[in-house]
Amino acid sequence: MQPTTLRTDRLTLRPIESRDADAFAAMNADPAVMEHFTSGPMTRDASDRMLATMREHHLRDGFGLAAVERTADGVFLGFTGIHRHRWYPDDVEIGWRLAPHAWGRGYATEAATAWMEHAFATVGLPRLISITVPENLKSIAVMRRLGFELREQATHDDLDVVVYARQAPGAS
Repeated sequence: MQPTTLRTDRLTLRPIESRDADAFAAMNADPAVMEHFTSGPMTRDASDRMLATMREHHLRDGFGLAAVERTADGVFLGFTGIHRHRWYPDDVEIGWRLAPHAWGRGYATEAATAWMEHAFATVGLPRLISITVPENLKSIAVMRRLGFELREQATHDDLDVVVYARQAPGAS
């Protein structure tokens, strides 16, 4: 499948590439970024493996977790996109992770909105989910801005999570 690239007023959302590895690893090693992940900050090796997996999934499926790049200057801001999460294989999750220098500027909402519209209008998905821990209030705020509603609270791999969902327009 042809990998998806999306554009918004300020952002280019494109398949992650090897040129992103340094900025991707720095973001994943940042304790503030990884605060709500049980793994904590990632090693360079773990980050590189994640980047390779994201790339493979995007190439295989035509969509996936993709780089968020500020169009004006090409700066790597993080990633967002849609993918299948191992805990919910029958659903597609929308997710995001941004570097601290990109926080508080509306980039997560802008990028996720573009992916959500693509998922519903182009991919034809009937619903999207988004998963986080209950303490991740910033991500929950993005979910709510996107029109997601709490679907369930669950425990997976000894981790308490909340799952938010949004139906496609016109879906029942």
